Amino acid sequence: MEPTNLQKAIAVAQKASEEDQAGNYEDAIRSYQHAVKYFLHILKREPQGKDGNQKIRDKCKQYLDRVEELQEYLANKEVITNYIRSLK
Repeated sequence: MEPTNLQKAIAVAQKASEEDQAGNYEDAIRSYQHAVKYFLHILKREPQGKDGNQKIRDKCKQYLDRVEELQEYLANKEVITNYIRSLK
């Protein structure tokens, strides 16, 4: 049996979390963003009931907040790396 869109979205979110924990932040960002797109599609096309929809919205916010944190971290890391290189 083919997985549902919700199952696919959850799988992508789990992959994002695994990439995040492994320190693969760029891949984690892409996966979190992909998961959010899946979840938003589900909210629009396959409503999950009031409670289910709210849980999905909460998760989307959590994932987008994490994406923002990771993007800031990567930007700061690049600035520091460039600064250190300029000192050599």
